[in-house]
Amino acid sequence: MRRFSVLNKNAQIELRDSFPDLDKLVAVEDTSKYTYLAVSVFDRWLGHEDSLKLLSDVSEDEQQIRDSRFIKFAEKLIHNTEILNFTFKGRRIKALPSFRKFTSHNAKVNYLMCTPHNVDSSHFYMVVLPELEAVYLESWDDTNIFYLRNPAKAAQIETWANECGLFCLTR
Repeated sequence: MRRFSVLNKNAQIELRDSFPDLDKLVAVEDTSKYTYLAVSVFDRWLGHEDSLKLLSDVSEDEQQIRDSRFIKFAEKLIHNTEILNFTFKGRRIKALPSFRKFTSHNAKVNYLMCTPHNVDSSHFYMVVLPELEAVYLESWDDTNIFYLRNPAKAAQIETWANECGLFCLTR
């Protein structure tokens, strides 16, 4: 069974207008159209020494604890707001984002599970949350990233993150 179905043309246009520069966000390039907000298992940005200590040789049990926090957070998002996947269609410079809805609740839950730590970033999830005016990208080192069109929506995200044992960090 398919996990996604493509939204109609009008919805595509509306979402492209609502979420400009998605290609820049995915490429980790700067854009002034969004406010950055990280969601992490850590309560602060890690320095070099902390990184070595907290990210090297993480036990399987510890990684499961960290992942469970993100899974809980994903479940909060699923139950409280609309989530749409996006990908890019077309060739390089002319590629446009294509927005897709999930075909089932199970598809959404499975998609937002943590990616194993031994794969490349092409397996990370990428979604938009229209009600929160946010782009949510899975990332490295037990820290995921929100890009907010409306910074006032950060308060709701932070509440849900804290309820799941996660912390919000800004640049």
